[in-house]
Amino acid sequence: SPMELLQNGAPISTEFHYTGCEALKSAHPSALPASRGQTVLAVYLEDSAAKLRLTLLYGVLPTVFTRRAILENCGDTPVSIRKLMSTSTDIPGDWTLHTFSGGWIAEMQHTETPVTMARTCLESTTGASSSRANPGFLLAAPDAAETAGEVCGFNLLYSGSHYLSAQKSLQGLTRVMHGISPANFNWELAPGERFETPEAVMAWSDAGFGGITDCFGRYVNEALIPPYWKNRPRPIVYNSWEGCMFDFTEAKLLRLGKLAKQLGCELFVLDDGWFGKRDSDTSSLGDYSVNTKKLPNGLKGLGEKLNAMGLQFGLWFEPESVSPDSELYRRHPDWALHDSLGRTDLLGRHQLLLDLTKPEVRDYIVESVGGILDSAPISYVKWDCNRKISDPGSPWLDACHQGNLSIDYVRGYESILDTLAAEFPAVTFQACSSGGGRADYGTMRRHHEFWTSDNTDACERVFMQWGIGHLFPAITMAAHVTASPNHQTGRVTPLKFRFDVAMSGRLGFELQPRDMTKEEVEFSKRALAEYKRIRPVVQFGDLYRLSSPYESRVAALMYVHEKRAVVFAWLMDKWLADSPPPLRLKGLNPAARYLVREINLDENGPLANVHERVLGGDYLMDFGIRINWKNAFQSVCMEVTEMVR
Repeated sequence: SPMELLQNGAPISTEFHYTGCEALKSAHPSALPASRGQTVLAVYLEDSAAKLRLTLLYGVLPTVFTRRAILENCGDTPVSIRKLMSTSTDIPGDWTLHTFSGGWIAEMQHTETPVTMARTCLESTTGASSSRANPGFLLAAPDAAETAGEVCGFNLLYSGSHYLSAQKSLQGLTRVMHGISPANFNWELAPGERFETPEAVMAWSDAGFGGITDCFGRYVNEALIPPYWKNRPRPIVYNSWEGCMFDFTEAKLLRLGKLAKQLGCELFVLDDGWFGKRDSDTSSLGDYSVNTKKLPNGLKGLGEKLNAMGLQFGLWFEPESVSPDSELYRRHPDWALHDSLGRTDLLGRHQLLLDLTKPEVRDYIVESVGGILDSAPISYVKWDCNRKISDPGSPWLDACHQGNLSIDYVRGYESILDTLAAEFPAVTFQACSSGGGRADYGTMRRHHEFWTSDNTDACERVFMQWGIGHLFPAITMAAHVTASPNHQTGRVTPLKFRFDVAMSGRLGFELQPRDMTKEEVEFSKRALAEYKRIRPVVQFGDLYRLSSPYESRVAALMYVHEKRAVVFAWLMDKWLADSPPPLRLKGLNPAARYLVREINLDENGPLANVHERVLGGDYLMDFGIRINWKNAFQSVCMEVTEMVR
C-alpha cells in the first residue's frame, strides 16, 4: 500500500472518495522543492470515516509530469503516518527495472532487474539520497534499445531517505511506488495539520533510453537549474586537494594558482584546511574562522590576488557537520544529533552531524557561511557532507516527534540552501556528499552541479558517468583530471585518456603542475584550450550514447549542439584478436557535410580513419568511423562541424 496510518496506536484503513478537482492558475505553494513552470491539476478526495482529506497534485511540463500528495487531518485525534508515497503507478506490460546504485567510490552503477511477482525494492535509509541508491530509475520494455522502444523514467525532488519498489501483479500490471523511505518514519499529524510528500517526476518515451535522457535533460535545464545559470557556461575548475591537501600557505596556494592559470584553468577552489586548527580531518568542523597562520591576509587577500591573476575563487565547506574537537561543539554539544538512548556517540570521519531541525543551528550555518561569502570574492562553494544519520536522536525534537527527524533534517538543509542561494545568486554551489551521495533532483534546485565521486580513476568514471548521463545533463557533472597512479585505485592511465573522460562532463583539474613533465604541461594546455572551444557542445548539447561499456570494450558517446558535435570514445580493454565495429554517429543531418577533426592528439597521432576529412552526415551515421585501436586505455575525441554551403 502507498499509505500506512496509525490512530491511537492501531492501524487504520482508508477509503477515499472523489470530491472534485480544479486546474490551479499557479503552482501550489510548498516549502518543498518544486519544478518551475508547471501547470497543476489538484484532485480532492476525502475519507469521512477516518476524517482525512487527500489532495493529489499533478503537474505538467513539456517533457515530464509530476505528482505529489497532501494529507490533512480533519478530525480531533492525532494520526501517525508510517508511510506515504509520492506516487503509486500501475503500468501494464512486462518491464525491466534499471537502477543506478553502488556505494562510496563506486557510485551510479547501471543495474538491470526484471520485474516479477517478487517485489524489488531499492532504498536509502541514511537521511540522504545516498550513493548506494540513487532515487532516479527507469522501467524499460524488453525490446527497448538506445533509440527505440518504450522507457518510463522516474525521479524524486528529495535529498533524504527514499524508497522505490516495483512488483508485477497476477493481472499483468507493474506497480511502482516511489517516495520517502518508511524506515524510521513516524510522523504525528495533529488535528488540523497537513503533511506533504516530495514531488515525484515521471516521463515516458517510445524513443528508447535516449528519448528518456532527452526528456530528463530538458527538464533539469528548464525546470530545476536556477534561471541565472541557464545557458551559462561553467568554468574549468582547479581544485587544490591533490596538489597540497591540508599542507598549504598563502604563498604556496598562489604559486599553485599561477601554474593553474598558465595551464588554462579559470576558477581556483581552496579545499579543506583553511579554518580553525584544521590540519587533519580530526578537528575544527564548525569553526569557520580563517587560520591566519596559513592565510595571514585572510580569504579576502587570497581571493583578490587570485582574481588579479585572472582566476575566480572558490571555497570548500562542510557546514552540516561538527568535530567534537571544536569550539562550536564545546559551546553547544546539544546542537549535534545524538543517540536517543544516551549511548556513546558513533563518529564518522571523526565528526557528528549538526541538528538541522533546530532553528538556532540553521541560523548559525547561514550566518557563518554567509559571513565568509560576504568577506571575500568567492564565486563557488563546494558544499560537502561526509556524515550520514546513524544515531537518530534530536535534542530539539520532543519524544512524540523523534520520528520526524530524517524528514525535518532534509527540510532544514533545504531552507539553509534557499536562504543562501537567494542571498548569493551568482555563487555556484556544488553538491558533494562523500562524492556522489547527493546527486539528486532535490539538490539541483539550489545546487548547480554535483561531485560525481571521490573516485577519480578515469576508467571507473566512464561507468559512473555513463549511468549519470541517463538522469542528468553533462553540465551538472563535475569530472576532474587527477594523478596517475590514481589515488583511489592505483590504476595507471595515460593523461590523454584522463582528459578525454573528464572533458565529457564539466571539466576540472587537480594535478600538481610541479610534478608534471614538460610534455604533460604542454598537452594539458592544449587540452584545456580545446575544451573551451567545445564547451558549449558538451555542456548544452544533446547526448547520444553510441557504445556501452557494459556491453563492449569500447565506450562511446557524443553531444550535438548548433551544427557541431563532439564524439568521445574510450577503449577499456584490448584483446589482440579484437576488432571493434565502426562507431556509427547519431543526431547529425544526413543531408549535410561535416568536417571531422580528431583533437587532443598525443604522440600516437590520429587513431580514426576520418581525421580532417569532409564526409556526409549519412555516411557518418550509416557506415561510421573506424578507429585503429592499439592499446588499452586509448581514447579518441573528435570535433564534427557542419560545413556551410
